[in-house]
Amino acid sequence: MGYFDENEDKEKEGISVLAEGLSGKEEKAAEKQRLKEEKRLEKERRKKEKEARKRGEEPSDDEYELKSRITPEDTVTESPDQKKDGETAAAAAPATASDPGVVAGGEVPEEAPEGGKKKKRKRRRAEKPEEVNIVKDLLSLIIYIGIVVLACFLIVTYVGRRTTVHGDSMEPTLQSGDSLWINMLAYKFGDPKRYDIIVFPYQDDVNYIKRIIGLPGETVQITDAGDILINGKVLEEPKRFDRMRNNGIASSPITLGENEYFVLGDNRNNSRDSRWADVGLIKKDKIVGKAVFRLTPFKNFGSID
Repeated sequence: MGYFDENEDKEKEGISVLAEGLSGKEEKAAEKQRLKEEKRLEKERRKKEKEARKRGEEPSDDEYELKSRITPEDTVTESPDQKKDGETAAAAAPATASDPGVVAGGEVPEEAPEGGKKKKRKRRRAEKPEEVNIVKDLLSLIIYIGIVVLACFLIVTYVGRRTTVHGDSMEPTLQSGDSLWINMLAYKFGDPKRYDIIVFPYQDDVNYIKRIIGLPGETVQITDAGDILINGKVLEEPKRFDRMRNNGIASSPITLGENEYFVLGDNRNNSRDSRWADVGLIKKDKIVGKAVFRLTPFKNFGSID
């Protein structure tokens, strides 16, 4: 005869509920352990990546991959039903960067080819844009401009000077309005030569430009016929110079002293030069420089002779 024992049925039901409760706790513990292991691996990956960058190395793909490493002691045996439910949930859940099989950026790494070696994927490191240091560039520009200005000042003051011809006393060699370059160092290391074209002061704010004819120690005289005598001998001059009609103070022989020069304008009959007492002989230390180059007009650009 069968009977229904209510207490026995309740006891079985309690055992079943207890078993399910224990199974649920084990599943949660396994999931918690898995997440903990993933966090540990992620922390370890970031540390290795940081060290590699400090050394200037490119981190390998293995250091970027997240791997799930759960030791046998940490695994919990699941029942067939729990395993099946877990696989179904894993298949349904979208892949994220936190999953062990997914790398950052949502890309699934390539499977290893035969031989057990994984194909390494080259990662491009984002290039850092160069920082523009405005202050540094501005300072460099100021220094450069300063050097250029200083160089120009030294050239103009000690090396050369630009001057403009006024008047026709040096025609046909030089014309009024010609722009010339004067070499101010020409006679710092040497002496003037015959036929050099020199610049010297006539008054406080006026300079004259003339050609050297007589040198220190020589005796200069201009005859009534317009010939130039150097130490009693006629000086052969280019035909472009006119014969002089006025010999001035040079009608009598003039002996030049040390560092004294006798000068004439190329336009011999329209020039105020050493033939006149207000100009006279020119001392070497009074010579500003030697005219060596014509800058303008451009059609006559070049050296002066």
